Amino acid sequence: MPQLALQSVDSVASYRFPNGLELYCEPVPHVRSVSLGIWIRTGSANETAEQAGVSHFLEHLLFKGTTTRTARQLMEIIEGRGGQINAFTARDCTCLYVQVLDTHLDSAVEVLADILRNSTFFDFEKERNVVIEEIASVEDVPEEYVHDRFVQRLWPDAPIGRPVGGFEETVADLSIDDVRAYRDKWYVPDNMLVTAAGNLDPDALYQMIGAAFADLPPSGIARAYVAPTFGSGVDAAVRDIAQSHVCIGFPGFPVTDDIQYPCEVLSMALGEGSTSRLFDRIREREGLAYAIYSYKSAYHEAGFLGVYAAVAPENLRRTLSLIGDEIKGICDTPLSEAELSLNKEQIRGGMLMGMERTSSRMSRLARSIMQAGRIISVDEALERTDAVSADELQRVAQRLFRGTAGVTAIVGPECGDIAEIRL
Repeated sequence: MPQLALQSVDSVASYRFPNGLELYCEPVPHVRSVSLGIWIRTGSANETAEQAGVSHFLEHLLFKGTTTRTARQLMEIIEGRGGQINAFTARDCTCLYVQVLDTHLDSAVEVLADILRNSTFFDFEKERNVVIEEIASVEDVPEEYVHDRFVQRLWPDAPIGRPVGGFEETVADLSIDDVRAYRDKWYVPDNMLVTAAGNLDPDALYQMIGAAFADLPPSGIARAYVAPTFGSGVDAAVRDIAQSHVCIGFPGFPVTDDIQYPCEVLSMALGEGSTSRLFDRIREREGLAYAIYSYKSAYHEAGFLGVYAAVAPENLRRTLSLIGDEIKGICDTPLSEAELSLNKEQIRGGMLMGMERTSSRMSRLARSIMQAGRIISVDEALERTDAVSADELQRVAQRLFRGTAGVTAIVGPECGDIAEIRL
């Protein structure tokens, strides 16, 4: 079996199989576990309107049994050896992952290969009902539901703007042939990526992955990244609940844009952590909210920077006004060197402490490859973060916020006319 080595960064061993499947593994010899993930470069952003939710439904069905094992037997092989197995679907990818003791890595590879290659989609109708119940449950959790409505308003009429789980009506209409066709189109070796971190031998893992997947033929598939049209305005869903849950946000930048590093620092300074401006002003000084934070999301198609808050309905307008004031302040005046340094250190600490978990290392490898097309070392990421200046941060804030109508989504009691935020 030919072995084609790729780059070596941060002691990561990298290989590409002839069928296009890539493997990246990072030895961490001081631990006794291994985290292994198989990433498929497809998610809700690849679905047609009629297919909405098929990626997530397929993820569920993969675990319902194979031609050789029941669902329980699949779980027992991993959990009976002290490990964990799970999966998730996102807008841009689907991931099946395990964490096992290093002595059971071969079992982990075998189980994931069996799931991906031999799933029978057993209990199709029962699992459809489970997924529909999961979709319905989101509306009962306003802090989740408001995020779905916010993204739909931000990217209307675009696949990337739909809820990852889809809609009850679209999932109800999916046939088993629809799901199989979707799997056959996207779950192919040249659209898949394997990452692993922990106490492992890269060459041994290469042999295991090759034995499991090297015979799969390539498809030549190419994913198209279509930039969505941004929406604007206010979306309000009236609910008879105690709080108003609100998301506001502004169009950001694709993940391939180098501006992501100053955007990370900007989001940290604005609303991530208890030293951020929004937390200090709205929770600590004004006492208006228990939960308030900012966050950044970026994909190949587009990105955004958003703010979430949960407040008493009578405090909603004042909270929105204060959020606007803090965003305006970060646009008008550069951060002091002390505040800039504090936020860089928070990013640095989070990144380095995250590297103490094999699961974080495994995920970081995959995100780096899928988003940047290469391994971005921790040192490079830290250097580029440290290079962000206060003036650059102010320019990025002005590009994000000035002259752009922000999208606002609200879930809560009747709130009357809430104007969109425009700075």
